[in-house]
Amino acid sequence: MKQRKGFTMIELLMVIGIIGLLAVFLVPNLLGGRDRAKETAVKGVLHTVQLAVEAYEMENLVYPLEKNIPLESLANNYLIPGGYLASVPKNPFTGKAYTDGDKAGKIIYSYDDAKGQYNIKAYGRSGLRSIQEVTNL
Repeated sequence: MKQRKGFTMIELLMVIGIIGLLAVFLVPNLLGGRDRAKETAVKGVLHTVQLAVEAYEMENLVYPLEKNIPLESLANNYLIPGGYLASVPKNPFTGKAYTDGDKAGKIIYSYDDAKGQYNIKAYGRSGLRSIQEVTNL
């Protein structure tokens, strides 16, 4: 009998099955990594905004007196005119400058006059889950 070189059908099916299982477990982790990287970039923007708000307070002796104001309005009304920010930062999820209507990666500033405390929250892709929160106290 003549011997043939190559793989049997069972061996090929086993390899395809193993590759399929690896794909099922690895693909969701790889896709989640992109969102984690963008969330880290949102945290960087949040830190920049916090520094700008602190600089605003040092010069004006008061924090911006707004409640639940999105980043675009905060930047255009307070931080850009005073030179604390050069422009509205880019949203890592959209790749464009932040707008008040952004859900993914949104950043919200709020000042509590009774406590003399501000709060800045950054959100993830869904716009529902807070990923980081900073305050002056």
